Amino acid sequence: MGFSVSVKRTFAASHRIEGYPGLCARLHGHNWVVEAVFGTGTLNGLGMAVDFHEIERWMDPLLAEVDHTHLNDHPFFAERTTTAENLALFFFRGLQKALSPETEGNLVLRKVSVWEMEGYRATYEEG
Repeated sequence: MGFSVSVKRTFAASHRIEGYPGLCARLHGHNWVVEAVFGTGTLNGLGMAVDFHEIERWMDPLLAEVDHTHLNDHPFFAERTTTAENLALFFFRGLQKALSPETEGNLVLRKVSVWEMEGYRATYEEG
């Protein structure tokens, strides 16, 4: 057990799911929501697991890569479909790179969830 903190951010992007047997194969867009959940067993001297603004600083470069773009053109999706599941993986891997042992001690990235619209969420987690 321990502490969990999360930050939700949004971005807008278009995509099409190639090979999908329905409307999602057509060009369309979403106002996506991304939530990153971090965990730790200890708090810092201020009583925080991590500063929420620090998580935002880790997320902002990833959001800038995809906001107001066509996701199918992004290199990460050259070998993957542009599903919410794969977007969750994109953000998870990017946030893992932002975390180093020196960054936040025993802070770990627990999971990343992506909503393509209200009620439709995909989550990626390891372990």
